[in-house]
Amino acid sequence: MSFDTDFDAAVDAPPKHPADEATALLIRARGLLERGWCRGAQALDADGEPVWGDSDRAVVWCAYGALCAAGMPLGAHNHPAVHRLTGGRDGFFLADFNNAQETVEPVLAAFDRAIATGGQ
Repeated sequence: MSFDTDFDAAVDAPPKHPADEATALLIRARGLLERGWCRGAQALDADGEPVWGDSDRAVVWCAYGALCAAGMPLGAHNHPAVHRLTGGRDGFFLADFNNAQETVEPVLAAFDRAIATGGQ
């Protein structure tokens, strides 16, 4: 199973949930990822120590942690924003996709595609 190929196909699938709040959440989370991205933890603090995505100490985030920092409830693996990013898969798939990347660019591209669908 290739995360690159499977994830690209999944995010191209039409979203199944209302989007207004999800779109705003995706935009906020993408902005955090532009500031700093990580793998293997929801977020890291300035010392490189793992913290929850919504921690005030976080300075870099994974895709899922950025969603939490942007306002998604921690543990909301089936939130509409997650479904838009993953084509209906859950937050665990999103974490696997994030952690399989070498750079943030594919993660940002996935956010761009999810934002562009606008919940259509």
